[in-house]
Amino acid sequence: MYIATEEDLLSEIEDLKSRLSEAQEAIDAIKNGSVDAFAIRKDGTPEVFTLQSLDYAYRVLIEKFSEGALNLTLDGLIIYSNGYFSRLVDTPNEKVTGSYIFDYISAESRQKFREQFALALQGCSKTEITLRGKNKDVPVYVSLTNLQPQLSTVGMIVTDLSDKKQYEQLITGHTETLRKKNVELEHLNKSLDQFASIASHDLQEPLRKIKTFTALLKAQSNQTLSGESNKLIEKIRKSSERMSLLISDVLNFSRIVQIKDMFVKTDLNQILNNTLIDFDLLILEKDASVSIGDLPVVEAIPLQITQLFYNLVGNALKFTKTGKPAFLSISSRMLSPDETGNEFYSRFNLNSQFAYSEICFKDNGIGFEQQFSEQIFSIFERLHDQEQYSGTGIGLALCQKIAQQHHGGIRAQGKEGDGAAFYVLLPLTQSTNAVS
Repeated sequence: MYIATEEDLLSEIEDLKSRLSEAQEAIDAIKNGSVDAFAIRKDGTPEVFTLQSLDYAYRVLIEKFSEGALNLTLDGLIIYSNGYFSRLVDTPNEKVTGSYIFDYISAESRQKFREQFALALQGCSKTEITLRGKNKDVPVYVSLTNLQPQLSTVGMIVTDLSDKKQYEQLITGHTETLRKKNVELEHLNKSLDQFASIASHDLQEPLRKIKTFTALLKAQSNQTLSGESNKLIEKIRKSSERMSLLISDVLNFSRIVQIKDMFVKTDLNQILNNTLIDFDLLILEKDASVSIGDLPVVEAIPLQITQLFYNLVGNALKFTKTGKPAFLSISSRMLSPDETGNEFYSRFNLNSQFAYSEICFKDNGIGFEQQFSEQIFSIFERLHDQEQYSGTGIGLALCQKIAQQHHGGIRAQGKEGDGAAFYVLLPLTQSTNAVS
């Protein structure tokens, strides 16, 4: 028969005191709401008993979080989880509570999370991992904080990164696409530069011969040719010189890298005169009369403005009425500051700090219905029969691009059977920011 010694009894009493003290601490924790649950091991298996905290407002706030919130024991047992986390891992909350957090970490993130969890036991840690849900993996950002000495637990906040990752993938995809397009554009620019050099050389050579033969013809036949023939020879000479100049401009244009370097003071009167010279035969053929007003000097890209004028004058002479002499009026006016900022011109995003000129090309041709005034600037858009009126439908689209390139705009007014008017808006000067 075992008889307890005094020493054994004292030891037992001390043990009971210790347990009673722990029990009292637990009771106090329950009373002040500082614990969420008890984790009790029974036969080596943890059982979690949740408690109704006295701090109800705190619990409501946690449950309303748009982030996951958990309370973990020091070995990773979940003793509290809000509804958001349960939805992330697609598991009922009652099953989440009492399980281990490591069960919800994807295999590739588990070692990383264990390392961060160990760091959190010393204070806090943050990292990105992947949670393992029932139907899909979820990228998340977790923040772990040791709650000791107040609580022997680790708090964990979980932020869903799914939308962020999708956006990053989208941006990465667009960036890669843009990079490839830039490479393609670089190769294309090199090819165009080579083409421009070759084309300019190959085109200049026959032009030189035309000028040489024209000069010889004029010198040898000056006495035998009529005055009209000499005029035609002179026109050939001037046209070949104009063509040579245009080829040089194209070559120079292709070599300029920065657009701000292309803008120079440009007399629009000179551009218009050269354009009308190119169309002099068609003007005679159409029995057309042209009225010209005074045009301004603007900062522009001469080659592009030449192309713009060429297309607008060409259209006016192309879309004429059968049996009626063509008429084309070209004039300009300055926009007032009030006009620059009003609703009518707002679609062009004009800068009210700059002065703008409006150049009008008005004809008495076949016109168009006003409902098509925007459509006609679409590339390859044609309103008229191709067999009757030649062209690709790209001319007005190019005009719009050129006007926009000059930080201006273009609009059209017309009436079916009663002519058309095109208004080109150009700033007199280009700001440093606008052309850089």
